[in-house]
Amino acid sequence: MSLSKQRIPKEDIPVPLRQWNTFHWELNILSAVALYGVYEFVIPATHRTLAHVVLGLLALDATRYYYSRGTLAGVPYTLPLVTILAMLARPVRFWTELAHIALQSVDGLCANQLVGNFMVFVTDPALCREIMTGEADYGIYAHPNAMWLFGEKNLIYIASEPHKAIRAILTPALFSKNALGLYAMHQERVVRQYLAKFVEICQQPGKDAHIDALVSFRTMAAASSQEAFLGPYLNDDLRHHLEQDIVTFTMGFLSFPFPYLGGLRRAIQAKNRIEATVHDVIPKARAWVQAGNEPRCLLEFWSLAIQNAAKEQNVSAQDVPGCQDDDVARTVLDFLFAAQDATNSALTYSLDVLGGHRNVLQSMRNEVDAECGDGPIHAKAHAADSLVYVAKVANQMLHHKPPVPMIPHICKRNVTLAGHALKKGTVVIPSITYSARVGGGSLEFNPLRDDADAQFVKTVTFGAGQHKCPGRKYAESLLNVFMAVLAQEYDFERVADQRPGVDDFIYFPTVFPTDTRFVIQKRVKATE
Repeated sequence: MSLSKQRIPKEDIPVPLRQWNTFHWELNILSAVALYGVYEFVIPATHRTLAHVVLGLLALDATRYYYSRGTLAGVPYTLPLVTILAMLARPVRFWTELAHIALQSVDGLCANQLVGNFMVFVTDPALCREIMTGEADYGIYAHPNAMWLFGEKNLIYIASEPHKAIRAILTPALFSKNALGLYAMHQERVVRQYLAKFVEICQQPGKDAHIDALVSFRTMAAASSQEAFLGPYLNDDLRHHLEQDIVTFTMGFLSFPFPYLGGLRRAIQAKNRIEATVHDVIPKARAWVQAGNEPRCLLEFWSLAIQNAAKEQNVSAQDVPGCQDDDVARTVLDFLFAAQDATNSALTYSLDVLGGHRNVLQSMRNEVDAECGDGPIHAKAHAADSLVYVAKVANQMLHHKPPVPMIPHICKRNVTLAGHALKKGTVVIPSITYSARVGGGSLEFNPLRDDADAQFVKTVTFGAGQHKCPGRKYAESLLNVFMAVLAQEYDFERVADQRPGVDDFIYFPTVFPTDTRFVIQKRVKATE
């Protein structure tokens, strides 16, 4: 029996899909009508032979799909471009249908095609971890547009040994206890500044005075990451352009995979601008630490780490593996992207979830009031014996509502997954969202649950293996600080009458509730 069927409660197994009532059958019917119309009314009789060749190639492609699929559960064959258009136009329905088929299957898998590649969608937690940690068999695919957006020299595509060498320098220096403490100070200052602005917006006259957390928290997350990563080198104009460029870059993941026109071209241009901006700052950060000054932001921590590594290796700073200026600029882009988009999802869902668990919010308030009173949060947020419950809530939040829904990989060679033979080039997509649901992490929100997973081993929210997100501690820190400040000073309520359902979310490309309208106000504290 599959892990899915063993662990997911019966009441949470989706209603069985009727094969004639799926999104892909609808697409097939529309495609067939369109193809018949083109064949009958557009193509001249003298050119029907070419049309027959095209139809023959489609039949061959369908045969190849069903042969690759074998005994796997999956959707019916769909025309290649129709599949990618459907994924972009109706992503929630597209991926939810794949998940429901996989959850009802024997092994938690569902087959489809993606941009001409055979694809397997994975909801079984053990198989997801097997894919993410199997560096010899699977490499990061990320997204059909990812190679254009990130570039082939990006950290996510670097081979195993060079990747390890870079991470050996990057992770301990950029996300050490001292560095995280400095980032937390920036985070608290920005969070307090923005929450005060949101209160002012919600106090404006009129019944529609509220914030859209998806938009408002994105700005707050962007400001927090910019201050932590580039703080001393920012000005208001640069902050604005960085935020807008990151949004444009993000939308490139929701654009048609054609890099010369439209949204993807704009996203690539935005990426180039961001990297150029960071590239200009790097010499200033290097000069600061070379003068013997203490680091004030992530870029300066990295410059100091490169300087120390160069001395240890007896090479110039530009010869430290993976730490040339271009490499640093590319990786800081990754951090800015993740810290704005994925963190925005976590912040937004914290309001959504805490609004439905007021007892948890009250317990957080009790702890914050006892530990911090009306004082600062950031120092307590990193103490092992302070704000323990808040840290448990943040950890459980990231299990309950993982911000990143999936991490696509590609088979480097012929492999066997759950007894199914997959050829080299097959796209395998571990679903963090649905593997969390299968494992129980997203079904119950309980910060004190007995099987709490502080290291994200079972619910691979931050990935696994050598490509596990290096900024995990930063994301947890921001969520800790935000929820602690929220509990200390503010109250909130949802504008809509009820919370969205478990499958009522949107891809952006991280996930958000379908309704993110909230009213935030100053907390009225009980008097003795």
